[in-house]
Amino acid sequence: MPSPTGTADWAGTTHAQRRTAGPLTDEPRFPPQEYEQRVAVIRGAMERHGLDVLLVTAPEDIHYLCGLDHQDHFAVTGLVVPLDGEPVLVERAMEAATAAAQTDGVRHCGYGDATDPADALLAALTQAIGDAHRAPPAAVGYQADSLSLPPAVWDRLRTAGGLTWKDFGAQVSARHFVHTEREIALIRDAARLSDTAMAAGLAAATAGARENEIAATVYDTMLRAGGDLPAFAPLVRGTDRLDQEHLTWSRRTLGPRDTVFLELSAARGRYHAPLARLRRLGPAGAVRDTRAADASRTAMSALRTALHPGNTAEQVFRAWHSAIESALGEPYERHHCGYLIGIGFPPGWMGGSRTLRPGNTMELRAGMTFHIQSWLLGGEFGSHAYSDTALVTDDGCEILTRTP
Repeated sequence: MPSPTGTADWAGTTHAQRRTAGPLTDEPRFPPQEYEQRVAVIRGAMERHGLDVLLVTAPEDIHYLCGLDHQDHFAVTGLVVPLDGEPVLVERAMEAATAAAQTDGVRHCGYGDATDPADALLAALTQAIGDAHRAPPAAVGYQADSLSLPPAVWDRLRTAGGLTWKDFGAQVSARHFVHTEREIALIRDAARLSDTAMAAGLAAATAGARENEIAATVYDTMLRAGGDLPAFAPLVRGTDRLDQEHLTWSRRTLGPRDTVFLELSAARGRYHAPLARLRRLGPAGAVRDTRAADASRTAMSALRTALHPGNTAEQVFRAWHSAIESALGEPYERHHCGYLIGIGFPPGWMGGSRTLRPGNTMELRAGMTFHIQSWLLGGEFGSHAYSDTALVTDDGCEILTRTP
């Protein structure tokens, strides 16, 4: 499919030619064979589910399948994966040079800014189906839970003739829940960088410091140590906003008896390793805060013990929840105690919401990584919270973040 602008069509070039379009960098990359294997695995799943072609729109999954890593996902981007032949990356034409430098084994089809992205996606899908000699109506997989498939585009796609649509989102994302050794190495790097940034943030969190200054220290330390752009801003909150869980820094100055909460993640090659810590600036707090700290730590110990291959996400949550209620001696409500992590793009470092929560029957497997949390924030029970990145191993779990 030629580019609408006539200036950014890489369809006629070979993979080797595209890879020489720009200088190689020292950014974390996987060998082409690994991307080929990932696409082969997803094609096997497509065939088992009767799909002719797959449209991938979640940035994390596009990255996983071809290596694309840029910030232009505010514009519609899709990876069209046929059962046979080269996958097609459909995105703005101006990103062709980036795709040539970063991606492996894909053909780039750029659309101009005056083009409806739905037209570009439909053209690529039609060509992919035609190349495979499929008769309509063709079965197309898509990601119903993708935040990067706008309703206006989806309305055009789903009403196009000759196509039937099947939600394949869970099958796509599940392919990278269990990490390879190369991926785990990047997550270990991210964990090291997160610890470095957390140490600097905690040291900066003193009476008289402003929350934005603490955030600046975190960013400065994280990036100077070699971190990449994280998918989510570090969270820095003082006493008055501890329970406002997704707010970050203000320009408020910390007082001598304040409590400050820091939650952050560094990134290495789009892989993240979050952690959180809570620091009290003054003397020991109220009795209820001491009680909250003890309960939080006891429950985290139970969570770590339960984070074991074969257990379900719900079983891990129940172990944590039972421990925290036993420590408190009364009921406590909390929606989850952690979630799967790995590849992350804005607006979050988690790439979805596969959480350790009631009702989640997902079975844990060695090679999964989780952001595990033990939270008691700003309620009648007092305040204490901390979290770490944990790797599920063959016989339990390993905590990858090492901040005391």
